Amino acid sequence: MKNNHGIRGGLLFEPLPFSDIEQLPLPAQVTVSVAANATVAVATGEHVLTGQPLIHPSDNHVMSHASLSGTVTATTAQSVTIKSDNRDKPYIHDNKPADYKSLFQSMGLVGLGGAAYPAFKKLLQSKTGTGVNTLLINAAECDPAIYCDEALMQERAADVVKGIQVARKATGAANCIVGIEKNKTAAIEQLQQHLPANITLAVVPAVYPVGAEQTLFKQCTGMDGSLQHNNALCFNVATCYSMYRAVELSQPLISRIVTLVHRDRAANFELRIGTPLSYLETATGTAMNSRLIEGGRMTGRSISKDRFIEKHTNSLILQPEKSTPAKPCIRCGACAEVCPENLYPQQLYWHTQPHNTVALTGLKLEQCIECACCDAVCPSHIPLTGLFNKALHTIKAEKDEQVKAALAKLRYEKRQSRLNDQSVRERKKLDDKTADLANANQTTDAKKALIAKALQRSKNKKSMEAGVRSKDPDH
Repeated sequence: MKNNHGIRGGLLFEPLPFSDIEQLPLPAQVTVSVAANATVAVATGEHVLTGQPLIHPSDNHVMSHASLSGTVTATTAQSVTIKSDNRDKPYIHDNKPADYKSLFQSMGLVGLGGAAYPAFKKLLQSKTGTGVNTLLINAAECDPAIYCDEALMQERAADVVKGIQVARKATGAANCIVGIEKNKTAAIEQLQQHLPANITLAVVPAVYPVGAEQTLFKQCTGMDGSLQHNNALCFNVATCYSMYRAVELSQPLISRIVTLVHRDRAANFELRIGTPLSYLETATGTAMNSRLIEGGRMTGRSISKDRFIEKHTNSLILQPEKSTPAKPCIRCGACAEVCPENLYPQQLYWHTQPHNTVALTGLKLEQCIECACCDAVCPSHIPLTGLFNKALHTIKAEKDEQVKAALAKLRYEKRQSRLNDQSVRERKKLDDKTADLANANQTTDAKKALIAKALQRSKNKKSMEAGVRSKDPDH
């Protein structure tokens, strides 16, 4: 279905009223996650400062930092818990790396649009030696119930633009485009006051899921294919803001803006990384006795309130518990009409029951961006996105097993080849020894024959001499 807004499929949502960015007192403690397989650099009982590194530097890990000053009360392989001293004394980063890759890594910068992909690893995706052709700045929220980026642009547009310029320098991009939804009028106005002429502001339809980076890239450039195929990179506006703070202020990523949605209203809070959700409940007076969703209305996931704010936590939604049982598919086709990737969710669904990798691959399941538009319109309440996600994991597991089997076969064939080579070498050695023995035997036989002939000649000679003497009359 080609809508008049120029985007195939998708859904229209009425925006919620939302607040300016609110500041809360520091929490009594924070629990900061550390990178998987990283080595924690602090010990229980140690006093740390705000922004102090919590893990040892590594080529693979993005750095984790103390988000407030205080005493380390617990350390595990996954996290460090710090009790606040209420002083918030900053750690001074004296040796700031000169190159952007190392700087972003040491400052703990990740994508703040929800995926939390390390910023320094994105820099490695550009084609070596040629730089990035297009830098896309995602100013379109990825979900209709998230307003943290919009609030950021409305209140701190000048610093956001400084961060965009940092991102452009870091990537060496020839072109820079900021994609923003047309209903963000106040944010658009603020950005226009600060954006230089060499950065394009592209206003796109406010249709979900235009915030998906590949969809936004196509809307802003008209180009098909992946960003990598088009030598392009995408950064979220909040990520760019954190780049500005890292480069200009030497401040690591220790806080972020989070949208809290409750009773059809949205509030935005700037929170320290590691803030317990129980503290947010107390500080805001919002009882978290409903279902708690992290990550947005459409693609978020349920979490418990004993969790804490992570770098990827862009929103928290409180909504009543509900459970609507799925009914049989009535083949209405509504899911196909709203799919932004022009897929056929109904047909994909049939081939997940049971799982059919060949059919799912033929129907291009891998192109599914898991936006959940099909879930939203399904009258039978079938959890299509969850089924597709499970099917994608199954296909990936099958491919992994195929790769493992292929590697095992290759190792076996190499071993057999080595054994065959060894067998050939051993047979050659045996043949050489046999030949040597044969030659040696032939040589011995020849010597014996020569000796026998010599003895025979000597014997014949003696016999002749004896005959001559017997005929001699003098004898």
